[in-house]
Order: sequence, then C-alpha cells, then structure tokens
Amino acid sequence: MSDDDAAPDAAGAAMEIVATVSHELRSPLTSIKGYTALLLSRWDRITDDQKQMMLGQIQHDADRVTRLITELLDISRLETGRLSLRRERVDLAELVGRVVEQVAMAHPELRADVVLPPDLPRAFVDPDKVEQVLTNLVENAAKYADPHRVRITATHDEGAVVVAVEDHGEGISAEDLPRLFDRFFRRDQAQPTGTGLGLWISRALAEAHGGSLTATSEPGEGSVFRFELPLNLPGNG
Repeated sequence: MSDDDAAPDAAGAAMEIVATVSHELRSPLTSIKGYTALLLSRWDRITDDQKQMMLGQIQHDADRVTRLITELLDISRLETGRLSLRRERVDLAELVGRVVEQVAMAHPELRADVVLPPDLPRAFVDPDKVEQVLTNLVENAAKYADPHRVRITATHDEGAVVVAVEDHGEGISAEDLPRLFDRFFRRDQAQPTGTGLGLWISRALAEAHGGSLTATSEPGEGSVFRFELPLNLPGNG
C-alpha cells in the first residue's frame, strides 16, 4: 500500500474512532444533565434516598465519561507513538484490591475471589495504565459473565508477574477468539454500550510496558485473561 493509499485509510479510521466515542459519550452526558437539572429545580421536593440515587448515577456516568476520554487520548498517543509511561514501583496486590472495590461500586453484584501470593513483588510500571487495563478486564467479567464467579490470581518468577482474571461466563467461540483484541470488535452487537476499543487499548498498553495481554476460553466454561508485566525495564535486572 502506498502512502497516498494509507492516508485516506488512517483518516477514515480516525473518523470512525471519533464517531464511536462521541456516540458513547452522548448517553452518560444526557443522564448527568437530566439528573442535575432535576436536582436543581426540585431539590426540596426530592427525598434523601432519591437524591442519593441520582448523585450515585451522576458519579457513575461521570466516571464513564472520564474513561471514554482517556480511551480517546490513549488511541491518539498510541497511534502517533507519543504514549508516555510514568513508571514507578507499584504494589500490585494493593492495586488489584482497589480495582475490585471500584468496579464493585458500579456493579454491586460483583463477588470477586482474589487470590494473590503474599510475596507478590512490586513491578516497575505506570500505575494509572495498569489500573486501566485491570479495570477493563474485571469490569468486562462483571458485565458479560457471571459476576458472582470472578477469580483474580497472580503468579510470578524472576522476570515477570502475570495477573489472571477468570470468569465463568458463556465463553468465547473459536471463531471470535482471534479477533477479540481487534479494534471495534464486539462479540455482542446487541449490547447497548461499548466502543469495541477497550481490549485493543488494553493490549497496546500491556505491550507498551514490554508485557502482553492474552485470552483463552472454552465455550460454556468461561474465559481467562492473562496480563503479563515485566518486573523491571529490559536490561535492568
């Protein structure tokens, strides 16, 4: 493909990303605007329980907007090679616990069984990006599988740590599995939300760290996503 051919393809892909994210932004912004207007105009006539519910929904939708904007920025930085990782030594057990708590706030039905070794080492990673990947994996398990049967484990050796998120959902077909990390791929087109970008971005963030993100699945048995991270920068031991 020549440069002349590549330019329209890149422009088309960029427009598709903007259109997809813009569409996904509309719903939470409409919800935030509606609940805010209702609270401002009828504050004295709304019960405390109703206020709590509305404020909780506003927070949930604001978090959704933040994630979508982060995705859009990540795509731009990844495609232009401008992604910058702010690495530090991170307690992965603490980070996993925080992710589970945050996802459970949006999905109260989540019952995650977290089993991590007591000697899990600190990894030299960007905590925000690793949290973003893990949040995507745990949230997907809560949304698309059985939220009462999510298991998070970890293994490590001298060079790397692997965090696995296992669900007991319907599984992924052999046909869909190779396309799972493709941009815009969504297995269930009937789902009302989702950009089809989360797993694509998550794998790119894992690879930016020098790690990987893979999936295995058995239809009817569930799926396992394995997020591998090097413990140190290459050559640093």
